[in-house]
Order: sequence, then structure tokens, then C-alpha cells
Amino acid sequence: MSGNTWNRVGLFLMFGIAILSCTPKKELVSPTGEIARSVSRAERTRIISQVIQHQSYFETFRGRAKSRIRLNNKETHDVTIHIRVERDKAIWVSVTALMGIEAGRLLITPDSVKMINRLQGVYYAKPFDQIYGFASRELNFSSLQDLLTGRVIKQALTPDTEVSATETASILNGEGGDLSYWVQLSDNYRPVLTLLENEQAHQRLQATYANYRPFDGRPFPMEIGLSIRAGQFDIQAQMTYNSVAYDEALEMPFSIPTQYKEIQ
Repeated sequence: MSGNTWNRVGLFLMFGIAILSCTPKKELVSPTGEIARSVSRAERTRIISQVIQHQSYFETFRGRAKSRIRLNNKETHDVTIHIRVERDKAIWVSVTALMGIEAGRLLITPDSVKMINRLQGVYYAKPFDQIYGFASRELNFSSLQDLLTGRVIKQALTPDTEVSATETASILNGEGGDLSYWVQLSDNYRPVLTLLENEQAHQRLQATYANYRPFDGRPFPMEIGLSIRAGQFDIQAQMTYNSVAYDEALEMPFSIPTQYKEIQ
């Protein structure tokens, strides 16, 4: 993995979600092409209640995943991604390439985003609210935390969320502020697909979740796919986890060497 590639991957992880704004859809159609129908008020209440009950709650999360990253359908890189999350406080990501060489590291908190590119000796450090210059304030630290740990985003569990169904799945969809969202649920009320899209701007984020397995009584999707398309920018990440743990003591080491130069 080259230094420039890590810059793009790092910025994808930090800002990819935030570049999306929304536009209403004229007809509610699932990503598989199925037209969704509204459910009754009682069914809506039941489904949302089940989603909340089946959410995985934790104080800390740690995972390691073998990952294949593809940029603009050209460059493909096989890396290992280490993710650590302290709920509502910090997200730490380390990406290692061949022979265990670390390409870069991220530390995201509700107040700041920081990235180190070890291949080029540079770093990025900005307040978290600078992300809002890209788009919606509705997509915040909590949203990113939920997407990375296989939870239904909080925006989809508000009183304004619409609940519908296709022949094969239950759907949560709606708009929060200037953000539109679509969440497809499994039979166990866990996310199978989360879709954020701005059709007019040709911007789309999709997260897929598969192969749920229990860890300390909390199912986790061992296969997560992340995809962002925005204009000519296209990045795909397919992550297969081989290690997951909840509620362990975590360290999130992050220090910027004094000789590194800042990316403006």
C-alpha cells in the first residue's frame, strides 16, 4: 500500500460518511428492486421495539479483520484492520499491510479526528465539527460508531422513522435534518444493509452485514462491506473478522512523531 493510497483510505474512514447529504425519493424501492409497503402503526411499534431490544450494547469493542480495499475499481490492497471502540468516547483504527508493517493509524473522538500516515511521514488533525462542512450534522460520532460495530444507526430509531416491508425484509427509512437513510433488517432485527444516498449529487454509502456470530451473548457480523461512491471517487472495503471481543480493557496509543508534517 502506497502512502497516497493510505491518505485516501484514511480520509474515507474519517469523512466518507459525512460527505453524504440527502434528497427525498419519489418511490420507496429497496436496493434489490423490491417495492416496500407501509406497515400498520402497531406493527411499526413492534418492529422498532424489537430492534432496540436486539441492539448489541457494550462499553468497549475490539476487532481484527482481514480486508480487501479497492480504489476506483483499479487498485486493490489486502490489509489487516484493527478497530477498537470505547463507547461514545473514541474510535481507534490501525491498518497494517504486508509483513505487519503499519501503514497508518486513526483516532476519532466526538471532538476531533486525527490520522497518521507512517508511509509518508505526515499527519492530519482537525476538530470533529469540521466534518460538518461536508454535510449533515445528523451523521455524527455516534453514527460512525454504529456503522462500524454492526448496530442500527440511532437516526433510524426516532419517532419520525417510517417502517415498511418487502416480501423478504423489514425496512426502516426516513430523513433526519438533511440526511436520508434506509436500513434493511434481518429476521432477528439486526442490520443487513444500511444505505445513505443523494441521487442528485451521485453520492452513495452502503454498509452490508453478514455471518452473525455470538460473542459474550452479543451477535456480531463477521463480514462487513463498506462502499462509498461520490462523483468520480469510489472505494470498496470488504472486511472479514477473525477476532472480536467486548468489554475488555483497551489501549488506544496515538502519538504524532515530531518530524511528521501536517496535511492542511
